[in-house]
Amino acid sequence: MKALSILALAAFLSSCTLPSADQPASPNRMGRFLGLVASCGCSDITPQRMLAEYPRAVAGLYSDAEIKAMHGYVDVGASERHDNQIEICASACAQTCMVNAVAKPLGGRLRGDGATCLVNERDLHLGTGRYGDGRPF
Repeated sequence: MKALSILALAAFLSSCTLPSADQPASPNRMGRFLGLVASCGCSDITPQRMLAEYPRAVAGLYSDAEIKAMHGYVDVGASERHDNQIEICASACAQTCMVNAVAKPLGGRLRGDGATCLVNERDLHLGTGRYGDGRPF
């Protein structure tokens, strides 16, 4: 009986794995990241330009419907101003190869060695906005 319980627990835990590195970030998280790349100055792409041209940065990774729905999230990322925005921007801009993957198709300034990588669900880290009293956004 104990062995069966251990096997059941192992099966459950193995189903709780992280997404694979080749799975693009969810459209809402990708949209926010696109907006942050622009508003945080990770590249020389302005928020207005990102809103107008982001579909080129994600072409081939998402369906037309997902790209269209992403617009609101790009706008949110491009316009958010939290009390901890400096930390949020530092985290977003530190993901150099992902920033480059967004900036390159738009002709934006690349960072570091210019290498690009997939903006994937597993490795994309986005900070949580906070109010001055520590409450989450």
